[in-house]
Amino acid sequence: MTEQELMASVYLLKGTVYQALDNHQFAAQCFKLALKEDPYCVEAYENLVYNHYYTGKYEEEIISDTIDNSDDLTRDEAELIRFLYSGMSKKYHNQQKQVVPNTLTCFNNNVTVLTSQAERLYYNCRFNSAYETCLRALKIDPYHFPTLLVHIGCLYELGKKNDLFILGHKLVELYPKAYISWYAVGIYYSLIKKWESARQCLSKSTSLNKLFAAGWLAYGHAFAAEGENDQALATYFTASRLLKGCHLPLLYIGLQYGSTNNPLLAEKFFKEAIALAPHDPFVLSEMGALYTQTGKWEYALSYLQQALSKVKEGEHEWAATTWSPLYINLGQVYRIAKQYEQAIKCFKHAQFLACDSSTVYTGLGFVYALQGNAVLAVEYCHKALDKERQDPFTIQLLEMSLTALAGNEDKSDDEEIEAEEIEEHKLTEARTPLCFERSSLLHCYHTLITCYHI
Repeated sequence: MTEQELMASVYLLKGTVYQALDNHQFAAQCFKLALKEDPYCVEAYENLVYNHYYTGKYEEEIISDTIDNSDDLTRDEAELIRFLYSGMSKKYHNQQKQVVPNTLTCFNNNVTVLTSQAERLYYNCRFNSAYETCLRALKIDPYHFPTLLVHIGCLYELGKKNDLFILGHKLVELYPKAYISWYAVGIYYSLIKKWESARQCLSKSTSLNKLFAAGWLAYGHAFAAEGENDQALATYFTASRLLKGCHLPLLYIGLQYGSTNNPLLAEKFFKEAIALAPHDPFVLSEMGALYTQTGKWEYALSYLQQALSKVKEGEHEWAATTWSPLYINLGQVYRIAKQYEQAIKCFKHAQFLACDSSTVYTGLGFVYALQGNAVLAVEYCHKALDKERQDPFTIQLLEMSLTALAGNEDKSDDEEIEAEEIEEHKLTEARTPLCFERSSLLHCYHTLITCYHI
């Protein structure tokens, strides 16, 4: 063992001790020093990433500094370290597909690389592809904890109750003192909406590993699902305190404040989340949704357009439950700006993603009514009422469109203004509960390092 490797081991041990004492600032410094002494000290970088000490951008800077400050690395070694460490880093900072270099094709079936690919697919809402990639990795190592965590998320998103039940049962039987075992059981109960049982299992999971990010977030969601806002906020604040480099606790704190009609605090925490993860489309979408709800249309349009741009860049799968609210909110903002053609395009996209949504039909009917096309307005109002018969806004819009169509009275400018001032409780569907529920399993499997060797 060289002197540098010895010093790296000492710093790694010191960091582990500081981490056990909840002194995360000194722990992070020790892990960075270990990596500086020995670029091959993978455990140090894993601790930095898995415990969310830093943001994704800073993690990339650590990788570059590690390679640049080491004179002993060859070009091929530097490429290998950059490839493997970049695969471990946060995926919401850079959601582009990671390509295996030609010189490293031997890693195509490596468990760590496959897990990284599965996680990136999962972030892009490509749950079927992520599920298949996880299965490939689990054939090599059936109980590889990082892969299992992504796999649990895929099972939840795809609604595979039986598979999740069997997996949770096996993990509890084989690893009764592992946090991921009780996490799997808690996610199963979340899937079948038995929230009390889910909270019990997730509480046990976080007690076994206090730095388990995904466990804390899922625990908070189990409270939020039943409207227990105070407990949910307390859980998210705990996660935020423990996970300084992760933006998700801040995002969910903002969501909770938004759901309790406190837009000022919601905006504050959304901005903090954006500062940590400026490229995450979910954060941008929620900020745009908040501004849509509060009537700040220019800001709303800017953030919603940025979110849509990031979704397209990241090769996201266009899932109805995930991105239809984004198009609905964009359509509403374009309507307010009197850009009716753009609004129609957005609502048409939302219709393609969520064809049975009464909200989309009402939005299209409203835009056509403002354009003076009473025939199409009536058609889409009927489609909306077929899905939700008692919606007062759609009923009033239908009555006005029928009156204009029948020619009983001329439609004045005052009436158009009145139509815009109708309470649009359906069109301001700014919150995205399905996205909120999805994200409970997203982004945060990086705390698994502490329990690799159970």
